[in-house]
Amino acid sequence: MALFFESLQQFQRSGGLKQTTITPKQLLPAIVSHMQRGDRKFSLYVNGRMPKPLSDLLQDAFDVSHLQLPFHTQHCGRQHSKYVSVTKNRIKVDFTLNYRMTRPQHQWVTEEIKQILQQLITKDMTTLEKIVAVHDYIVRNHQYEMNTTGSPFTVYTFMHEKQGVCMAYALLFEKMMESLDIPCYYVVGKADGESDLGHAWNMVELDGEWYHIDATWNDLGSKLPNHEIRYRYFLRSDAFMKRDHHWNPEHYPQCLSETYKGLSNVYDVTFSNGKLYFPHPKTAHLIEMDLATRRTNTLLEEKVQFCTMQEGQLYFSHYGKKGYLYTYSPASKTFSCVEERQVTSVKKTLHQLVIQFKDGDPMTLDSQIKPIEVEEVEAEEVQLTGFAMSLFGSYKGKPQPVRFVSEDGIEILIEEPFKQLSIDFLCFEQLTVSITANKKPLHAKIPVKVKIPATLVEGKVNHIQTTTENGFVLFEMIQDI
Repeated sequence: MALFFESLQQFQRSGGLKQTTITPKQLLPAIVSHMQRGDRKFSLYVNGRMPKPLSDLLQDAFDVSHLQLPFHTQHCGRQHSKYVSVTKNRIKVDFTLNYRMTRPQHQWVTEEIKQILQQLITKDMTTLEKIVAVHDYIVRNHQYEMNTTGSPFTVYTFMHEKQGVCMAYALLFEKMMESLDIPCYYVVGKADGESDLGHAWNMVELDGEWYHIDATWNDLGSKLPNHEIRYRYFLRSDAFMKRDHHWNPEHYPQCLSETYKGLSNVYDVTFSNGKLYFPHPKTAHLIEMDLATRRTNTLLEEKVQFCTMQEGQLYFSHYGKKGYLYTYSPASKTFSCVEERQVTSVKKTLHQLVIQFKDGDPMTLDSQIKPIEVEEVEAEEVQLTGFAMSLFGSYKGKPQPVRFVSEDGIEILIEEPFKQLSIDFLCFEQLTVSITANKKPLHAKIPVKVKIPATLVEGKVNHIQTTTENGFVLFEMIQDI
């Protein structure tokens, strides 16, 4: 994995963008740092001996930029540069970049990922279980599609429209792994049958070994109407992937382990509490697999299809019983018939399970959203004042947590200590909460917790990930508010 350029971490340790002049080795991380900030125009001064013409060095930097902060670098759609020699060994380079996503879109995606992971991930999950949960969420909730309203290459379009291309699959997976502190690469290469635009997938580290994951090629939903998901390209080795994927091995770690090759033929797979459930690849009998040991147990010696877990219950089509809808409870180890109608498809989203039948209306089962934990925090209490649903509050004093409250039961907790805070709360046709800290728009490192009586905001917070508990709507806000 030898690269000419410095790593982003090395560059940041030496001062990052605080430097006015960089070396040729720092060209890549300096460009990446500007991309991370969303800078559209900027200049860099390159000082020192060039290993090759600057035009070639710039091209090299952009060619491998996906190895550093791909969520930011790959959303840079076009780049232009021009340069002029200032002195013999000092060159000024002017950059103009265009991005596929706006800053507000970046912020929306970041917050949406946080909310999704709150629903997917539990504290007792192993790293393997987290990888499975993220992979399955992406594959089950999105489809491969070039013809989207927004750019099919962006994570914003992918998450809004639930459609996009391999780049969006791989970028979302990488960003979710980053949020979970799981080492992950965004891999750029080619794959058999793909267009000349190339292909993108991921490598992920698990228990000291690296593995390939191609979520795009594991998504069967847009290819086979009777199947949703498979594991053929899940935690695979270099030796396997080289059959139909091609990449520059010098840019990535080796993937040598074959630990999970036994999952390669699994389809219609679903996951819960460390167990995988799926039809046997040959007999279609219902199989339970311990994810940690890969040991299997046959639960039902009858053909099944559409295995999908929802709220601790396994839903499937029982072909020994005319394809009717059945459930299996892992807790009680019992089977039961839910609907005596032939199932034609089962679709799972983050919050719903939608079951289509050959005859009659579909069945929709809603998930129970995990409540946001609102801890008891000692905080200075400040009264919100105003009229109707237009409220205002301010605090000035020593830096400490502050809780803004109203007579109607609204609570806004800002745990991060600031000397000055002010809040504008508006709730008419929609809900708007504006917060400033030290006379500047608040950039919250600790999420702001908001508790509002549900009757006050009914129909006005559908665009925000919320939960309802004891008659209150609860949600969290981060980033710029």
